[in-house]
Amino acid sequence: MTIKKMRAVRAGEVPVDGGTAVQESADRPVFRGNGEYDYVCVSCGSLLAAGMDPQYMTRRVRVRCARCATVNISAELPVQAARRARREA
Repeated sequence: MTIKKMRAVRAGEVPVDGGTAVQESADRPVFRGNGEYDYVCVSCGSLLAAGMDPQYMTRRVRVRCARCATVNISAELPVQAARRARREA
């Protein structure tokens, strides 16, 4: 398997329709599939998702690491804020 390091969620970066999966034990990944990539925590290297394909690890998927409590995201592009900017009247 190829290892991909996730990145930390930036302040204010909340997906409109996403959620955060919580890893209960550092010994078990949150997601397990039959794909080619293993996703690891950006801070401590803990395995968060095993055997996943990139199309399933979108910007809506966030994972909080059980070992270091870092919230990780696999999206390489910044996620837009959940709220739209106000329009000037």
